[in-house]
Amino acid sequence: MQQRNKLKELSVSMLIGLVCLLIFTALSYNAASAYLFGHNTYGEIVEYTVARERPSYLTASDRTPERHEILVEYSVDEQPYWILVNSHAYSAMGILNTGEKVLVSYTKEYPEHGYLMSYALFSVSASIMAPFILLIFLVVTPQWLYQLRKSDK
Repeated sequence: MQQRNKLKELSVSMLIGLVCLLIFTALSYNAASAYLFGHNTYGEIVEYTVARERPSYLTASDRTPERHEILVEYSVDEQPYWILVNSHAYSAMGILNTGEKVLVSYTKEYPEHGYLMSYALFSVSASIMAPFILLIFLVVTPQWLYQLRKSDK
């Protein structure tokens, strides 16, 4: 009975991991399809800015949130394009620096709508979910398989 409960708990964890994986896939659908079926080029990070905005609901004693953005310049057929991307705090941590080259994916029909192919630049939700999904599948899957084999005996 105890093994069945453990297997049921692990199955729920696996289901949560699969749902997170589906959400992650949906969040990165456009970027992934541009990478797989579009064209790629390298762009350069030309500017890094930190904007502090105080929403109306915050008081003077509250911490002002920061928005980290990078400006990436790339060219397609000698035509320059720019992408302004929210880079979360990864720029502040030194993962992304001005002058670095990053991979930009785009479709031939709309080269001005490029996507940066970097884990650090996916949406906040995707950036938070990726390690969570990895943790679930690295930790829960072996336990789930072990409990499954154990319950079959």
